[in-house]
Amino acid sequence: MSNILKYGILFVLAVVVASLIVPAGANLVGTAFGFPTIVQSGTTTAFNRDTAAATDTEAFALSFANTGTPLLDGCPVTPGFTLGFPTIAQTVAQTQVLTHCDFAQTTENAAFSYPFVGVGGVAIPGFGFGF
Repeated sequence: MSNILKYGILFVLAVVVASLIVPAGANLVGTAFGFPTIVQSGTTTAFNRDTAAATDTEAFALSFANTGTPLLDGCPVTPGFTLGFPTIAQTVAQTQVLTHCDFAQTTENAAFSYPFVGVGGVAIPGFGFGF
C-alpha cells in the first residue's frame, strides 16, 4: 500500500503541477511603421488706399480812398498829407492732395514630422508601441 500511496501522491502532484503551467503562445498583430508629416500653410493679402485733400483759401483786402481831407485842420490838402492810403490786398490759395497706397502679401508654411511605430490595435500613433 505504501507504493501505491507514494505513486498516487506523485501522480496527483504531477497533475497539479501540469495544471499550473501556462502554455506559451503568441498572437500575431499588425505592426505599422511610418513617418507622418503635418503640413500647414496660410496666405494673407491686404490692400489699403487712403486719400486726403486739404484746401486753404485766404483773401485780405484793405482800401482807404484818398478823400482829400486834411490830416489836421489847417494843413494843406495834398495827397501826401491826407487820410488816403494805398490799397493793400493779399490772396492765398493752398491745396494739398495726398494719396497713399499699401499692398502686402504674406505666405507662411510650417511642417512637422515624427517617427511612428504602432504595434497591434494602436489608436494613437506614438513613439513606441502606442505609449
